[in-house]
Amino acid sequence: MTGLLKGIVKILNTLYNKVMAKTLELYNALKDKIGEEGTRVVIEAFDEVVDKGHGNLATKEDLLKVESKLDSKIDKLDNKIDKVELTLRGEIEKSRAESKTEIEKAKSDLLRWMFIFWASQIGIIIALVKLLP
Repeated sequence: MTGLLKGIVKILNTLYNKVMAKTLELYNALKDKIGEEGTRVVIEAFDEVVDKGHGNLATKEDLLKVESKLDSKIDKLDNKIDKVELTLRGEIEKSRAESKTEIEKAKSDLLRWMFIFWASQIGIIIALVKLLP
């Protein structure tokens, strides 16, 4: 049994023990007031109500089925998460490559314009030196 199932069984056993203890307390409390026969009738009615309600409780088999279904759904979700993660990683790498290309292009353009500016400055300086006597 898995930990979840063991925990549920433990809770159910605890509840059962508490119900039995309360039934005994109820029997002892009622016996003095309504007699042994009246108490027996009340306790039997109480047990009948508990037994009818017990039909709605999950069995170990029911819990195992639910656990199996949950495990299956968790596995499917894990697979979906893995697919989404791979897709996102691919998109991130693609964006990173595109950004790198754009940065390299911007650097190239900047260097070209800087060269044009320097060449113009040198030309202006040479022209000024020749014009001045």
